Amino acid sequence: MQVLPPRLPQQLSGMARSGLSDKGAVRVWDLPLRLFHWSLLLLFVIAYATGNREQYYGAHKAAGFALFGLLIFRLIWGFAGNRAARFSSFIRGPRAALAHVRELLRGRAHPVAGHNALGGWAVAVMLILLLTEVVSGLFSSTFDYEGPLAPLVSDTWADRMAAIHSVNLDLLLAMIGLHLLAIAVTSILGRENLVASMIHGRKQLGDASGVVAREDSWIPAAGAVIAAAAATGGLILLGRFLA
Repeated sequence: MQVLPPRLPQQLSGMARSGLSDKGAVRVWDLPLRLFHWSLLLLFVIAYATGNREQYYGAHKAAGFALFGLLIFRLIWGFAGNRAARFSSFIRGPRAALAHVRELLRGRAHPVAGHNALGGWAVAVMLILLLTEVVSGLFSSTFDYEGPLAPLVSDTWADRMAAIHSVNLDLLLAMIGLHLLAIAVTSILGRENLVASMIHGRKQLGDASGVVAREDSWIPAAGAVIAAAAATGGLILLGRFLA
């Protein structure tokens, strides 16, 4: 592992120098992104557990609204957040993803600051599927369930949205399974503890270029939270108006 030079480069000013350690651990994931990740997991579990139980449809809708707000936050944070959270930092071409797979199978993969090329595409697909699931649920209508925005569309489209909601859930569950498998493989072959790094935010990189989580990210994070809360609040009010 490389030893950090005694003097940090100039471009590290304004970044989280506190993430550095003697063993090359640098802070990569900022707190807003980590809170988003674990909140998303909790809300998805709640939504999944209450989706087929009529007595819990109220909790299912509430979880859906909260997921909508979280996803709005993540979309904003993908452009306004820290470097590792931005879409431009991890959405790369298919060649980069294939190259990472080859390096992983050969045991030559090394931890990178943020998502690797393959993991970046997995994140993008996961976000698309989650958005599809939430939006289709808002407009769905079945014999025992009506989404808050279902009155805005015809019965035919409400039925189609319900079908999309069901099929997309299967795709989402399959993607989650692949995601968990990828975490296990990367943790073993790539020598990264991805679960731990998403808890404390640090990675063992041994390179100052991995310091990407700024300490001054609270202002844009607060703006993203306010925007997401406003969008979610407007959606809830619209749903109540249509009820």
